[in-house]
Amino acid sequence: MRKPFIFFEKLKEWEIIVPLLYGILTFLIFNNVEEAGSFISMYVILSQLFLYLFLYVSLRNFTTYLIWCAFALIHAVLYFKLKDNPALQMYRGNEASGLINTIILLVLFQLLRFFSFKIQGREFVAPSKNGIDLFENKSVTYADYTICLIYMIVGFGLYAYELK
Repeated sequence: MRKPFIFFEKLKEWEIIVPLLYGILTFLIFNNVEEAGSFISMYVILSQLFLYLFLYVSLRNFTTYLIWCAFALIHAVLYFKLKDNPALQMYRGNEASGLINTIILLVLFQLLRFFSFKIQGREFVAPSKNGIDLFENKSVTYADYTICLIYMIVGFGLYAYELK
């Protein structure tokens, strides 16, 4: 039976552990930004890719989605706090510039889910090498590849725009 577009479920154990570990990582990185330096860019890019590629099933649950939206708000606060920090300036911009994109990409995720529901009549899955998604054993469709491509283009495009 297909779940409604918006649903709330009890969190699985790993859906509690992953955000806790992510919160600890976030604290460690941003506790001393001068030492974190180039780790911040890696943190931003990997976080936003991780959300789509490994948490796409979990993010369908609005309980989980709201947890990650809270992190996105933390990212936005950190962005505004750090955007003028001279220790984070690179040749093309600030290391923390991509933090603001997390909320945009989470909203895009839901828009792409809606698009998938309307076009395919089902949730999208993340493409994999063998044409079967990693978590639900569903066949990957052209729409799934297109959705993934849209997410990646927007994600990297936003990051490149912030560094201009």
